[in-house]
Amino acid sequence: MNRCDLHMDEFVTWLCQREYAFVGRPRSFYGSPLACWLSDYLGDGVYGIDGQWYGRALHDCRFWRLLPRWAVLFSSWLESMTYLPVTGLEALEVLARVELALRSRAA
Repeated sequence: MNRCDLHMDEFVTWLCQREYAFVGRPRSFYGSPLACWLSDYLGDGVYGIDGQWYGRALHDCRFWRLLPRWAVLFSSWLESMTYLPVTGLEALEVLARVELALRSRAA
């Protein structure tokens, strides 16, 4: 799987299904919302997030792959806002800001 295969729409769907549930804790390699989604979405182990990289917990970080721009921004912005667990709705609010920022830069 490459970074183009990680679509924001899939992440949105996952968050919407968990609107009022805790979906992760920012600043956690393996427990952030994005890492939890990747673990569910890819379904072959626990995934972690480290800056602009993602990969399976058991793999050497040299084999980790680049995240798409939207995912890097989402993770960074969420981490700058809180360290507490977030719900799907809270994560969606941050993701909406990311999408708006990316669209305004593209225009």
